[in-house]
Amino acid sequence: MTKQEVILFREDFQKAVAQLEEQYGVNISLGTIRYDENGLGAKMKAEKGEKIISATKDDFQVGDIVGINHKKVPSTNEFEIVKINNKNIKVKAINANTNSAGWGFTVPPSMLIKK
Repeated sequence: MTKQEVILFREDFQKAVAQLEEQYGVNISLGTIRYDENGLGAKMKAEKGEKIISATKDDFQVGDIVGINHKKVPSTNEFEIVKINNKNIKVKAINANTNSAGWGFTVPPSMLIKK
């Protein structure tokens, strides 16, 4: 397969999967496609629940209060956006009740949740 065929395959896969997502109430995602001249392979995942739309850096502004969607960060922690870079966003902790108050982190926008 060629790179162009793989790109077209992914587009067609997304169209075909839309019906299955609606029918079974799941969100289906196709991972990175690996391919050679004989075929292709990819990891597919179907999850129940609401569709999660990944945020982009354009969804945020400096000064916004956000949370971080990560297993090691409590959902009650709040952060303020300090700087928006090309790929990542710098935030600082603003919760006074945590040991991390005032600390800065750089995270991808897809991990941020507006508060």
